Amino acid sequence: MIRRHRTITAAIAAGALLLAACGGDDEETTTTETTEATVAPEATDAPSATDAPEATDAPEATDAPEATEPPAAEGWVVNTDDCIDPDSANAPIEGTVKIGSAMPITGGVAAAAFAPVKDGFEAYIEFANQNNLLDGYTIEVAIEDDQYNPELTPGAVNTQIDAGAHVFAGIIGSPNNGAVRDLLNDECIPQLNALTGSPAWGEVADYPWTTGLLVPYTVESRVYAAQIAQDFPDGATVSLFYVNNEFGQIYAEAFKDVAGEFGLEILGEQTIEATDSNPPTSQVTTIASEGADIVMAVPLGAGCISFLTEMANAKAQNTGWTPQTYITNTCASSLILGAAGAAASGLITSGNLLDITDPANAENPNVAEYVAYMEGLGKGAIVATAVAGWTTGEVTVAILAQAAASPEGLTRASIINAARNFEYVPSLAREGVVDKMSGEDDPFLAESLTVITYDADTQTFSDIGELITDFES
Repeated sequence: MIRRHRTITAAIAAGALLLAACGGDDEETTTTETTEATVAPEATDAPSATDAPEATDAPEATDAPEATEPPAAEGWVVNTDDCIDPDSANAPIEGTVKIGSAMPITGGVAAAAFAPVKDGFEAYIEFANQNNLLDGYTIEVAIEDDQYNPELTPGAVNTQIDAGAHVFAGIIGSPNNGAVRDLLNDECIPQLNALTGSPAWGEVADYPWTTGLLVPYTVESRVYAAQIAQDFPDGATVSLFYVNNEFGQIYAEAFKDVAGEFGLEILGEQTIEATDSNPPTSQVTTIASEGADIVMAVPLGAGCISFLTEMANAKAQNTGWTPQTYITNTCASSLILGAAGAAASGLITSGNLLDITDPANAENPNVAEYVAYMEGLGKGAIVATAVAGWTTGEVTVAILAQAAASPEGLTRASIINAARNFEYVPSLAREGVVDKMSGEDDPFLAESLTVITYDADTQTFSDIGELITDFES
């Protein structure tokens, strides 16, 4: 197949900064695959096939979430006339469905926090194969290591396109997804469930083949601003701290855009580079000198831990300064916050998935099944972070099942049509959460959140109010 690639100037420029900071020239990637139930991930990533649980040990297929009905005939339909190869986009997929992805498995602060997402994603694909959740098909997944470096993401994706990938899912990072969005839309290959909340994934008319999984940062910002306004009805001052890449910049702009509406005054902004592993001592010192009522923080990966540690030090050195600390839900994992210890206690964040480590959820059948399955794979220590990958795999398989049940059968075009005419409740979602999309009318899969606070002593989250569904389309 003849392939045309666009030049993505902005993404490459942003990526060059990360590449230089990462030490740059090492473009080696790592590929892992999960195929049939009898084949486990490679020994470096998971127990061998002999160590993996037998199909009879897995949760019953009847316990797994079922795919929704095929989209109605009048639903949104992609135009394949714009594809480089329309016939390929509409060609039946037979036997094996190949899913590609790129995630930070090695190389810096992002990998330390997000590598377990890969394990959760692969585990669900193995579970789906064992339970025949995509009837008549075997699902393969190959995850390339892009080190959270958008300079490496296009190479990782091209490798998987050349290997016959039918769909991509769960690519981590706003700059990383942005670096391949033009390519995958030119090729008419579905780019599903981007693990980022960039509002850019709602640009259906220009990028019909790209969808996001996380709540948009614009919605998350508004949820926090509304909570602050409730706690400070006479107004409040805010200091911003964020990672200086596309993720942090988009989030900071989203928060600043709504601040005035809720009576919030931004006193200052402090940033840190995405690849800087040093603690943000000087930045937090400056924040403390501003004396804001609220600190709104957008760190990344292991940077969540160092930021919270510096905040605890600054509070100890500035008697009487006791700001509320808000932190984006990309840090809202008991694995990450547990490493921060007492410094994380009392922070405010948000979520739409169950707290897997909360004893109150241990009897939930879906939680128990998930934890047991991961423990059977020797992954019990990472269940809190791996749940994001598990849910990404679950939603991806549900989309594939809906596409396979459509009149067109399973094709790349039917996959994106299913994704954009979709309604589904993930097994580990909080009560009341419904993932849904409806073409251009509702381009975001998730828009509901609960504001939560973290208790370092119990290493669990408590709800502040009810699930907020006001932003659902």
